[in-house]
Amino acid sequence: MTSAGPAGARPPSDGDPGSSADPDSADGASAERTRLAWRRTVLSTTAVALLTIRVAVSDRISPWTALAIAATCLGWLAGLWLAQRRIHSMSDREPRNIGRTLPAIALTMVGFAVLGMALIAAHG
Repeated sequence: MTSAGPAGARPPSDGDPGSSADPDSADGASAERTRLAWRRTVLSTTAVALLTIRVAVSDRISPWTALAIAATCLGWLAGLWLAQRRIHSMSDREPRNIGRTLPAIALTMVGFAVLGMALIAAHG
């Protein structure tokens, strides 16, 4: 007769997150959650950019609103590039430190907020 261990216990399998056979599984789940969080950041940046453009074109298009639309597009592209760069760096076996990516994305969001307040104040 073989010993099966404690009653009701089952041996760890390759699919169990806490399995000793797969020590990187917890890190893999964490990395996947982080990648998904960066994708949500891109999605929210897209929504903010679209809402900013909507406010900009609510009346007529003037040179200032065209400048605001261009700034919005540049901010969106910057956010997209930063997030994709971070997602790509996380696919490495040893991902790089976040470095300046987080402050840069935060400044992009602050730029959207300032631009949105300026547009709302201009349309009064």
